[in-house]
Amino acid sequence: MEPVRPLGDTARVGAAEPIAVIREVNQTWKTRPFETVREALLASVDWDDAVAKFEAAGLPIDPIDPDVEVVVDAFPGAPGPIGMRGRDSWIRFWQEWAGPLDDLLLEDSNYEQIGDHVVVDIRITARPRGGGTPIEASVVQLFAVRDGVIQLYAVYPNRDEALAAMRAT
Repeated sequence: MEPVRPLGDTARVGAAEPIAVIREVNQTWKTRPFETVREALLASVDWDDAVAKFEAAGLPIDPIDPDVEVVVDAFPGAPGPIGMRGRDSWIRFWQEWAGPLDDLLLEDSNYEQIGDHVVVDIRITARPRGGGTPIEASVVQLFAVRDGVIQLYAVYPNRDEALAAMRAT
């Protein structure tokens, strides 16, 4: 695997294969201390502020394209953003997700690369802040990665819907 790139680097030439980038990103999400990540996200006003807070906490930054598109279609009727564009939207999306949780665990499997796209099965286990019923869900992530940075992050309820969305682009 390639060495870790500088935080927030979006100008990589000869970047790793998309599947390697996404494996690294998912591994990072599994190993960063969630409470530290959540607090850095919640204290951030935008992408640049989040990068500074992550760097100060010694946390790696996801390789995100300035015009990243975020599409979350896996949870119909769920509160929060469904489709957004840009790094600041990336931060708002994760603030929306991380804010109400004490814990978030992601189990990844079945990686498949199709051109610049990567499809991944994800099992989410989360614990709401202040107690409550633990959350468990199985979803499918769809990424588009070019030059080592994520241009699309989408979440669908199953692989068929993720693949259909990918083919529609």
